[in-house]
Amino acid sequence: MDSSYLTGPVPRIEAKPEHLELISKARTAEAMMLDYPHARRLEQNGVDLSELDAKVILTSTIPDEELEEWFPERELALAERIGADAIVPCDRPVYDRDSRAQRIETIQTYVADLSDIVPRFQAAGVETVPLVKGETEFERGLCYNAFDELGCSRVAYYCVQYFSYGFRYQALLDRIQRISLEYNPDNMMLIGFQSENLVSEFPPCITGVAGQRWLRKSNPRNVSIEKSALDYDRWSRQVTSALCIGQPPLHAFEDARGWA
Repeated sequence: MDSSYLTGPVPRIEAKPEHLELISKARTAEAMMLDYPHARRLEQNGVDLSELDAKVILTSTIPDEELEEWFPERELALAERIGADAIVPCDRPVYDRDSRAQRIETIQTYVADLSDIVPRFQAAGVETVPLVKGETEFERGLCYNAFDELGCSRVAYYCVQYFSYGFRYQALLDRIQRISLEYNPDNMMLIGFQSENLVSEFPPCITGVAGQRWLRKSNPRNVSIEKSALDYDRWSRQVTSALCIGQPPLHAFEDARGWA
């Protein structure tokens, strides 16, 4: 399966005509990300996403109160109806303020959902990009074990919480470096972080970034769609170039050579 569309910048769009029009015009927009409510709204409005020359990635990373409406079978049904190419499924809220026991219980439920539904996504031809969850290595290890058992070659990490209250970029970078050392995924997507100036600081396992930073660079509501598409392509190439740089985590030298 060709998964190149999951690399580079992926615009997370909303159910707006101008967003769809930009996807159709921008030369570098190989894929688009839609959350479940926006995908369902487009479906209800009769929009056929297969008419766009771009892959469709669904994501379950939505507000907690909306997430309560979704369960794995419903996610699968939506993916099949709209012809999704890939999905970030089964998200469940895991917060550092939760007790350790609560986090472990939530993650155990999450990986149980994955174990049940991922084979069904695979059978339907929908690539699964599961989220790494957990505040400790043990908690994240529950995810890693499930990913390996399910044969998931790509994973994702949700970043928005690092910027909801303040700018906690260094904490995000540290977390991704830690995951790179713990699990060393071949391909990992950041959801909610697309800085063309900073993605080069992440480990080489970061091969894709999804989010809405593109709206700051090429908002089709502010300029013509032609200008917006050109601006998007220029920004997209900057992000792609930055992703190609990639830095190994500093602790890699300590782990490999035993340096103090």
